[in-house]
Amino acid sequence: MNDKGLIFDIKRDSSEDGPGIRTTVFFKGCPLSCVWCQNPEGKKFLPEPDVHGDVIGTWYSVDELMYRLRQDKPFFISTGGGVTLSGGEPTLQMDFASRLLQALKREGIHTALETGGFFQYQAFKEKMLPWLDLIYFDIKLIDAVESKQYCGRSSQRILENFSRLIAEASIPVIPRIPLIPDITATEQNLKGIAAFLDRHGVKSCELMPYNPLWIGKLEKLGITPGYQRASYMTSAEKKACVDHFIK
Repeated sequence: MNDKGLIFDIKRDSSEDGPGIRTTVFFKGCPLSCVWCQNPEGKKFLPEPDVHGDVIGTWYSVDELMYRLRQDKPFFISTGGGVTLSGGEPTLQMDFASRLLQALKREGIHTALETGGFFQYQAFKEKMLPWLDLIYFDIKLIDAVESKQYCGRSSQRILENFSRLIAEASIPVIPRIPLIPDITATEQNLKGIAAFLDRHGVKSCELMPYNPLWIGKLEKLGITPGYQRASYMTSAEKKACVDHFIK
């Protein structure tokens, strides 16, 4: 399967993953293991059955994906949209992602990436960055120990990769901070991220309020959630996060 990529979903008519109307391709497999993962079905780099016996994850060639993605090209053109690679973590399948991005650019399609930032920078710079138009970069936890605890990896490489991208990339790199109550949505963490961004001259970012819909996805895999928060954030909680970030 070296010439194919493992994909667990293709979402058309998306308006949340970049400018215009987009089609989002979800890559299966991720080097992180966030306890609140919004797409837990995308964690493992292998096809797997859910509790109903349906297999999650399909191997696609670039040509097979492009056949489907070209169908939406009129919508991309008319709305300024394009294709977003998400996951899971697309950079885990870097060679395949590179070939897909190059095929998209040959078609004149705008490309975006949603990444958790844990990748080998030089390989990313050579294989993916030249064919990207936009990057959404998750910064979850500023503290390396907390990142290891809640995401399975230290944040050091993630922060270093963000710093290098901000300095070297000629395309927009937009930081996104998921707001997870009692984990990322703390005063200490948010102020730490704000200070980090300020040191790098970043003046804006996206705060992403907690969404509990991932719990149902995890239960569909037959797994009991370790993080227990079944409700959305309240308006007061969201306001507190904004206040921590800007003050």
